[in-house]
Amino acid sequence: MLTEEKEDYLKAILSHHGDTQYVTNKVLSQYLDIKPPSVSEMLNRLEKSNFVETKPYKGVRLTELGLSYTLDIIKRHRLIELFLIKVLDYNWEEVHQEAEILEHRVSRLFVERLDKVLSYPKTCPHGGVIPRNNNYKEIYTQNLIEFDEDEVVTIERVRDRTELLIYLSSKDISIGDRIHIVNKDDTNKVILIQKDDITTILSYDNARHIYVEK
Repeated sequence: MLTEEKEDYLKAILSHHGDTQYVTNKVLSQYLDIKPPSVSEMLNRLEKSNFVETKPYKGVRLTELGLSYTLDIIKRHRLIELFLIKVLDYNWEEVHQEAEILEHRVSRLFVERLDKVLSYPKTCPHGGVIPRNNNYKEIYTQNLIEFDEDEVVTIERVRDRTELLIYLSSKDISIGDRIHIVNKDDTNKVILIQKDDITTILSYDNARHIYVEK
């Protein structure tokens, strides 16, 4: 297994579409909050191990080996999240940080046993796809901002943003809930949604991390 730091780089590259396009060092530096020279040094190490390929003035992208390894990390993470919720009664806003720690410390055998115990689930507690056989594209890709006022939609996926998850939990909003888009305020960049008789205000930034279907 790679070090935690190297695995975090691989996940960061994939999260910026590094499976199909090049990701600049600047983007990774800002995302990981690491100085550019350190980013360049780490990418050189990963390239020597054939996990990434770099191109001058374009950036870095995952190799086939790098993508396969990164998908294993994501699978570990999402299965652990599901286990923590189903078996240990964690809340959905608590599991991400725990899984971030545990994903670096479990064996492939452990993950296989966990997968079997959980009956080979398709998605994690936040609605993200659990990669299998290199099938890893998300099922739910339309975010809340893409829908119009007065539409009724179902929440299918929420990105792992702890503050957002805590906020949604405080409003009793979760995966599978039907919500009514009451108002979209382009001036103030907020959206009002309603579940039952309760109205909730979301910033456009947060709404972009909530994926829904009609």
